[in-house]
Amino acid sequence: MCVLSHEVAFERSLPVFGGLKMVWSVSLIIFGAICELSSYSQVPEKGNGQLSADRHLSPSSVERALAEAESAALERHYSAAIKILRTTLHEHPGHAALQLELGRMYSTTGEDGKAQRLFMQILKTQPGNRGAQLELARTLAHQQRYERSDQLYQHLLAGNSSDEAAAIGFTSNLVHEKKTAEAAAVAEAALNYHPNSLRLLEYKERIAKGLLGGDGRVLPLAANVVSTATEYINDSAGNHSWRGTERLELRVSPGLTSDLHLEQQFLHGLDDSREVVETFSGALRWRPQEHFAISARGGAIHFDKGDVRAIYEATLTGQLASHLLLGAAFSRIPVVPDAEAAEHQLTAQGWEAFAFWTPAHWQITLRATRRHYTDENVGEQVRAEALHHWTTPKMDYTVGSRFRHYGFSRDLAHGYFSPDNYKSYQVAFGAALHPSRWYRAEIATSIGVESIASGADFHAAWEISARNQLMFGHCALNLDYSRYHMAQVTGAFRADTARFEFAYHF
Repeated sequence: MCVLSHEVAFERSLPVFGGLKMVWSVSLIIFGAICELSSYSQVPEKGNGQLSADRHLSPSSVERALAEAESAALERHYSAAIKILRTTLHEHPGHAALQLELGRMYSTTGEDGKAQRLFMQILKTQPGNRGAQLELARTLAHQQRYERSDQLYQHLLAGNSSDEAAAIGFTSNLVHEKKTAEAAAVAEAALNYHPNSLRLLEYKERIAKGLLGGDGRVLPLAANVVSTATEYINDSAGNHSWRGTERLELRVSPGLTSDLHLEQQFLHGLDDSREVVETFSGALRWRPQEHFAISARGGAIHFDKGDVRAIYEATLTGQLASHLLLGAAFSRIPVVPDAEAAEHQLTAQGWEAFAFWTPAHWQITLRATRRHYTDENVGEQVRAEALHHWTTPKMDYTVGSRFRHYGFSRDLAHGYFSPDNYKSYQVAFGAALHPSRWYRAEIATSIGVESIASGADFHAAWEISARNQLMFGHCALNLDYSRYHMAQVTGAFRADTARFEFAYHF
C-alpha cells in the first residue's frame, strides 16, 4: 500500500528510474505474483465464510455452509462462496440443496457447463425439483438454447400456472426469439395472478412499444485485475509517441481498493529529440458509505533529463440522488503529450468539478477544470455531453451532442496546446454490437464545427473511434483505434491512435 500525504516527501529523494529495464522488471514481478494472489483470492478470510478443511461437520453444517455462502455472495465474493459449497458438498455428496446453490454460483460467474451438470444431477434423483428445473431453464437460455429452455418453462407453468419466475423466464425467451405475440400472451396470463409484478409489467410495456430484448445476464468481474497496455499516437504535427502501461488493482476489503500504476512514454517530434518519461503512482479508494467515496493518489514522474516531480490527486464523490453523481478533485498532473512538452518538464496543479446525471436512457456529463502550469500558464477546460441510448438484444445505439472549450491565459507554444482558445460543437452517433457475452464491438463518430483560436472562424470537424473487446474466462483483450479531426492536447489537428490491452481478473 502507498502512504499518501499532502506533502509528498519523496519529490526530492526519489531515486532515478531505471528506464525500460526497471519498468519491465517490476511488471514481471507483478505478473509473477498473480498465481499466488489468485490462490489467496479464492480463499475467504474468517468472517467472510471460510470453511477450513479440518473443521468437524456437525448435523447443521449444511445449513451453516449455505448461510455462509449466501453472505459471501452478497459481498460478491463468488469464489469464496464456491469454495464453501464445494468443500461441504465433498462431505455431503449428492445433497440437493448444496448442488442447487453451487450451480447457481457457477451460473452467476458464467460457468454454464458446470452449472448445467449439477442441475441435471439433481433432476436424475428428484425429477420434480422445481428449483433445479427453473435454474436449468435459465442456464440453457444463457446458452441461447431456447427450444429446450422453453420446454422446461412450459412444463413448470403446466404444473403451476401461477409460477411467476417461470412466466418471467418464458416471456424473456420468447422476446429473444422475436415471438412477441406469444410473449405478450404469457405475460398477460401471468399478470392475472401477479398484477403488481414489476418485471411482468415492464415486459408488457416494452412489447407494446416494440422494444425487444429479454433478460440479460451481466457476469461479475473478479475484484482484482492486472493489465498491460500499449498505445501508439501519430499526429499531423509530426509527433510520434509510444506508451506502455502496467496496472495492478486489488480489493483490500468490500469498501477499499488499491492500485499500482506504471507508465513509460517514448516521445519523438520532427524538431525535437527523443524524450523518455516514466510515471509511477499508487492509489487508495475508500467507500465508507454506499453513496459517498474518497480516493487519494500519489506518485512521481521522472523526466529524461533526470529531474523528478511529485504528482498527486484527491477526489470526493457523492451520489445526491438515484441518478445524480457529483464530485470534485484537486491534483497535480504531468503534462507530457509530446517531446516538446516533455523538454519543459511540465506539471499542472488545480481543481476539477464534475457531474453525471443518468435519467432513463440518458447520460449527461459536465466537467470543468482550472489548472496552473509550471511555465506560469493558466488553463481552463469545459466539456459537456448529452447522450440518449436505445437498447436491443444484439445492438445498442447512441445519439447526442458535445461541447468542448479549451482556454489558456498565454499561447506559449510549449507543445501541450498551441492555440490560446479552442471551441467545438458536435453531434455524436454511436453503435455497440454484443452478439455474445464473449465479444463486444463499438463504433462512435462525431461531426460538427470547431474554432481553433480566439476570433477564428468555425470550420467542419469530425472524429471516429472503434473498440473491440474479447472475453475469455477471466481474461479480457481490448483492441481500439481512433482517428480525429479535432484539436488535440498536442496542438495538432489530426491524430491516429491504436491501443492494445490485455487484462486478467482474479
